[in-house]
Amino acid sequence: MSKMTQRKSLDYVKKDYVRTRTMPANWHLTSYKYKFNITHMKPFLGKLKEQKLVANRCSGCNRVFYPPRLVCGKCLVKPDKWVDIRDTASVSTYAIAYLKDSETGEVVERPMVLVHHDGTDTSSIAELHPDIDVKDTYVGMPIKAHWREERSGGLMDIEYYDKIEDDAEDIKD
Repeated sequence: MSKMTQRKSLDYVKKDYVRTRTMPANWHLTSYKYKFNITHMKPFLGKLKEQKLVANRCSGCNRVFYPPRLVCGKCLVKPDKWVDIRDTASVSTYAIAYLKDSETGEVVERPMVLVHHDGTDTSSIAELHPDIDVKDTYVGMPIKAHWREERSGGLMDIEYYDKIEDDAEDIKD
């Protein structure tokens, strides 16, 4: 018997989804025009300039989004309440980026992390402190935002994330 016939077939299980909102409409996407408006982000960008973090909360399902979103992907409601969040977070997952040093030409390994801020339901991509080795990075690692000296009111105001002390490491020892 060949390996192909030994392989077990996977059964597809169709899930039933409950519709939360419907909207009757005819969508002619070829003629659809959308103008992006950044005014909804003004509270978020203003707080970044003040070295504070805010996220928006969906009034339909209470999910908290950082960075803010225009529409909740779960219930299709516009998140309309701003909530303060802490600048502490944890690493959701990470990947190794191989970057070439411009001065030496040497290839350097750097961890690129997906950051899950405390009190939110979403994650965003970020960099860790340059001194943090890839081998020291792990899922669940507690980190804290390190702000730039000169802030412009944008996502790049957080320069990188520093590792903070993990209580779980003390228990292992």
